[in-house]
Formats: sequence, C-alpha cells, structure tokens
Amino acid sequence: MMIRINLLPVRAAKKKEMGKQILVLFAIVLIAAFVGNYMWYSGRKAEFDQNAAGIAQVKTKIAELDKVIGEVSKINDRKAEVEKKLNVLDNLRKGRSGPVKMLDALATATPKKLWLKGFTEDKGAVKVTGSAISHDEVAEFMASLGHMVWTPKGMGRLVESRKDSPTSRVELLTPDAAIEEFPVASVKLFFNNIELKTAVAKPASGGETGEFSTVDFDISLTADYAI
Repeated sequence: MMIRINLLPVRAAKKKEMGKQILVLFAIVLIAAFVGNYMWYSGRKAEFDQNAAGIAQVKTKIAELDKVIGEVSKINDRKAEVEKKLNVLDNLRKGRSGPVKMLDALATATPKKLWLKGFTEDKGAVKVTGSAISHDEVAEFMASLGHMVWTPKGMGRLVESRKDSPTSRVELLTPDAAIEEFPVASVKLFFNNIELKTAVAKPASGGETGEFSTVDFDISLTADYAI
C-alpha cells in the first residue's frame, strides 16, 4: 500500500511567507525612499536657508553702502559748493589786485624812448596808443610786453621757454635780477595776442618832442587781470 503526502498546505505556507517578505522588503524600500527624500529635502532646505541668509546680508550691506554713498555725495556737493565760493572770492581778490599788477607790468615794459598817450580796455581787450622815437622802440616795446610774466615769486621777464620742457627760465624783477626756473604752469603771461595795428612816422615838429621825428603807433592786445 502506497502512502500519499499532501504538500499543498506547505506550499501555501511558503507562498504566504514569501508574500510577507516581499511586503516587508517593499516597506523597507518605501521607508528608505522616504528617508532619502527627507534627507535630500533637508539638505536643499538648509542650502536654501543659507543662500537666503547670504542674500539678506548682502542686501543689508548694500543698504549700508547706499547710506555711505549718500553721505559721500552730500560731502562732495558741499565740497563743490565751498570750492565755488572760494573761486568767487579768489576772482574778487584777483579783480582787485589784477589791474594794479597789469599796469605795473605795462609800465615796466615801456622803453625809455617811448611814451604812452592812450589806454583803453574792454573785457580784457586792450588798445594802447603812443609815440616813440623810432620803429625799433615800438618793436622793443611789443617784445617786452610779450615777455612780462607773473611767477610765484612776483613779477618777472620771461628769458626762455623751451618746447616740451616742464620749466621756464624767468628773470625776476628784483634788485639782484635773479634768473630762476619755474614750472610752466606757474608762469602767467600778462599780455597775449599783441598786434601792431598802425605805425606812422611823423617828421620833427618841435614842441613837446623836441627836434626828433617820432612814430605814432596803435597796438592791440589782451590783458590777464586774473593774475
């Protein structure tokens, strides 16, 4: 007689056990995915919060810099206003002393054998009329006008101004007549645009000028009153 064994309950139990293992494995995968997503999210959120904090700090610094820039702008505006007022005062000062210096320079440039008869000025444009005993004195007068300068050490006569040189040689109109070098920018010409308009020879006629013939001249130039 053959013995028969029923294996169906065993197989069913194995299938049931395998199903439980699959469910457990699936649950573990879900939990691992959840934990991974949570960790990824936490990392991104921490990075986002860090970036947000950095942006907030930058905005705060920008706001502080805007305040500083605003204060600097105010200081620059005040500085410009003060400089403008100082320039006005400086121009007023020069306007007071400029004509005196200019007339002194004109007198210094005048040769002994030349005398001035007229002087008119309009906004820096000057017209000088006079007489001299010859054309040479008129030429000397014009050359002398073109060399009269003002330096940090006072009035002088330009001796040499070399091309591309940073300095000019000036003979100071002092008792020792010293010759010194000055930066080009600090040497200011009293007269510019010197032009002989007319020069008419007049025969001797006696009277004021004696027995000498004269040359009546008319010179135009521009004068710098701001020295």
